[in-house]
Amino acid sequence: MNYSVKLKFIARSTSLFITTLLTLLLGISSLQAQSNKALREISHRLGQGVNISFLEQYWMSPDILYQKKIDPLLESIATQGFKTVRLPVAFDHFMADSYAQLNDNILEKLHEIYKRCEYLNLNLVIVYHYGKLRNENRYSENDRIIRIWKQVMASMKLYSCSHLFYELYNEPTTDMDVWKSSASTLIRELRKEDKDRIFIIGGTNYNGINELLNMGRLAVDDGKILYTFHFYEPYIFTHQGADWTPEKTFITGFPYPYSARKMPALYNATPDSQVAQDYERYPREANYEGLLKRLKWIKEEADRLNLPLICTETGVINLAPPKSKSAYLSDITRIMKDLDIPVMLWDFNDKFSITNDRNRVIKSLRSWLK
Repeated sequence: MNYSVKLKFIARSTSLFITTLLTLLLGISSLQAQSNKALREISHRLGQGVNISFLEQYWMSPDILYQKKIDPLLESIATQGFKTVRLPVAFDHFMADSYAQLNDNILEKLHEIYKRCEYLNLNLVIVYHYGKLRNENRYSENDRIIRIWKQVMASMKLYSCSHLFYELYNEPTTDMDVWKSSASTLIRELRKEDKDRIFIIGGTNYNGINELLNMGRLAVDDGKILYTFHFYEPYIFTHQGADWTPEKTFITGFPYPYSARKMPALYNATPDSQVAQDYERYPREANYEGLLKRLKWIKEEADRLNLPLICTETGVINLAPPKSKSAYLSDITRIMKDLDIPVMLWDFNDKFSITNDRNRVIKSLRSWLK
């Protein structure tokens, strides 16, 4: 073979390789696009959602929680137009041993709740609440979380993947690299137990949106992962008076939308404190335009990173001025709907209740539920 023939052969071989590679890449891209479209359609079916505070209440006796009947609550939720119930479960509160064996009663309770939701045509998201994952125990705790979820999955494996979803861990607080590794391990190992179930995963810093965007799409993502964030901005409004973060939420009376005339005074706060910084930003953030700007950027970034996005918690504490709370919930649900972000409010009838004294959803949310 002379030199020119060799060159032609190499050129043809290279051309064939490039053509084959491009075809393969286009095929993968097409399959990924189809998968993402299907996943977004599934997330849209979650529709308008709400959290129910119940099985995460580790301060209550397990026996009391097992016996509690929530059929009337679920019926009220379905009747008023919700499509999805998010069920936080403090699995560590329902152990049959000191490590990872669940009590049979909690599994029976989950069956009972799912079957009632199915009857009422409600989707159900089960989420692992109040876990013990820390930087220093990540390997042993990963194993324990996986063992716990495997029991739930084995027990509920015959239930529809279109109506039952698993949010693998609520509000992680580890370092970013630790959580990314743990999240990947959970997904990889639990996928072996349930090939088709949609898993939901969020970022660290309590499902913070900035942390989720920094984490990005996981390498183990198989096209059956939804990415969640929690949205409680501005925090000094949504959590005003909350006793679990007193250093940031001791001031009450914040108005929404912002009104200089109605603002409470800033006190007992150094200039560099978190509450002072939040207070300074409040006029820019606490209005429809501020929320829209923030959430529009979030949605654009998630789309750029190819993250099918949902919000599994947003809401306002009952200690907020009622008219301000109502206005915020009206704006946040409208914006989420316009931006095509499925949302689940926290919560139906507890410390962040969205119902009135007759257990009816407040008026400002009723158009969202139609």
